[in-house]
Amino acid sequence: MKELFNVIPNTTGRGFRMQLSTGTIDVPDKTGGYIISSGCGSGKTESIKSLIRQKCNEGILYCVDTRSELKKMYDWIISNLVDHGTGEGLKSTDVMIISSDREFLYSLEQYRDKPEILMEKKIILITHVQFWTDLINYFLIYRPQEEVTPFDGNFNKLMRRKDLRAYIIFDETPTFIRPFVELNMSTLGMFGKTDKKGNIVCKSPEDIRKYYDRFMRGRSDDPFKHKYRIDRIKRDVALSLIPKYYDSWMMDKSDKVSITFYPADLCPEGSEVSTHILVYEGAGDLFLKNSKNFKLLDVEHKYNSRTEFKKIEFGITRKGEQDESKFSSFMDRVSGLIVKPSLVVCWKDINGEESESGKSEYMEKVRSELLKRGVNSCFLYLTYYGSADNKSTNSYKDIEQIILCGNWSLVNAETAKIRRAYGTDTTPHEHKEWYFSQLITRIGIRKHEEGNYSVFYTDDFDESFIRKMDAYFNENKILDSGNRKQTDWEKKLDGMKIRKNLKKEIIALAKYDQSMRNAIAMDQEYTKEVTFDYLKIIGIKRNRRERDKYKTLSNTLKKMKIELVIKS
Repeated sequence: MKELFNVIPNTTGRGFRMQLSTGTIDVPDKTGGYIISSGCGSGKTESIKSLIRQKCNEGILYCVDTRSELKKMYDWIISNLVDHGTGEGLKSTDVMIISSDREFLYSLEQYRDKPEILMEKKIILITHVQFWTDLINYFLIYRPQEEVTPFDGNFNKLMRRKDLRAYIIFDETPTFIRPFVELNMSTLGMFGKTDKKGNIVCKSPEDIRKYYDRFMRGRSDDPFKHKYRIDRIKRDVALSLIPKYYDSWMMDKSDKVSITFYPADLCPEGSEVSTHILVYEGAGDLFLKNSKNFKLLDVEHKYNSRTEFKKIEFGITRKGEQDESKFSSFMDRVSGLIVKPSLVVCWKDINGEESESGKSEYMEKVRSELLKRGVNSCFLYLTYYGSADNKSTNSYKDIEQIILCGNWSLVNAETAKIRRAYGTDTTPHEHKEWYFSQLITRIGIRKHEEGNYSVFYTDDFDESFIRKMDAYFNENKILDSGNRKQTDWEKKLDGMKIRKNLKKEIIALAKYDQSMRNAIAMDQEYTKEVTFDYLKIIGIKRNRRERDKYKTLSNTLKKMKIELVIKS
């Protein structure tokens, strides 16, 4: 069998060569995390099929955004790879999909009551959300060669196991990462006690379980389900992890606290992992290129079409009372552009009004107004910013022009999540560039057939942003975003309940140590080694050169997972 974009495995190890429409990418034999930045529409999903076909016996985990995409891959595997005769090939029982779709309820029930069954399957297919919210070790371990114990949150230990699946595949970048468990801040009091010094500290694991069973289990504020065995295992894992997170939670000012796992956790810095973790991201060069946990594998030329960017007058604001005359004039201008199939992109809502999930009243208003003006319905395709079809879809691949109706930016908090999730220093500008590159490549550019395409954009877009988009699509060039400023660590400190003088000293320690700043921002363990002289130089002074004099500082840092080692 030959796929549209085949994979050629290395003879020296688990690496392979991908031959895509945009060029060739070589994945090394060396295990670890890789961002495969191949360009949107390059054939990455087809190459994944080739990899699955050739390497399924070594254990494959396939993760994708939506259930519909999950089903497509499952159906392809069943139709093309499963030996429906009596041969020795792949059997249908070797493949398991975890989905709430009605046709897969039997598999879902099996998984819920016996999650260990996953570890015997050659191919597992799940959504991105499922991966982060269920028991990760069951997804990763393949045909266990040693005891499988409840996950203790130690990724260094888990990812070094020799019995992991050979390939952990994320088709598209997981950007919506939900917590493994979330707790109300008010419930932390039940798991705390006062020590001899009057500090609130975490109860023992035994007492946590005792108090949970007595006061929370089965009540309205119980964050755990109990119906299935997988729920009960997840509950036990979460309760066992509370002591690990408790001190840092107590410094948090939020109403809710969570245990959240991230892609960066799968590839801990300085640790050797025993599997290939592959994130297939068409525009990985735009916002994941500086990851400390993943290596970027890129192609030189992503797009071969001519994409013309054309400005149109707008005059509309998203907030405040809408000027209907200006809106009407804008609709006139847009309707005049739709002389061939066009993808129109607008805001989901205006003036603070919110539509229900998956729907946009404002978009429907735009549709109605354009049809009133005689636009051919066969030429009119609409979506809104933030819709699920802004990426990972081929539905608009035969369209030659896209009309961007109104500037749109992602909130800074979402960019901060990306930085934490992948160990990057991605800026909000780079995040926006990634988002719009995904959106624009929904149209025919993704076919890589050297066509001519138009991007109409309203005059509220920043011209420097448009220049970057132009350079990216037409010159295969990424223009410098200017000065980068990494402030996540400072924001993290601001959100902690730390005495002002101690916070000032922590800032002094981190000021000239990028690794420490990253550890603070990403909630990771780190060891900071200093001398008494160094502490004095940076302004952290005590009346005597004794380690005990720095005990309060050391204990505060320890709650942040940072160990302060003071050498003589």
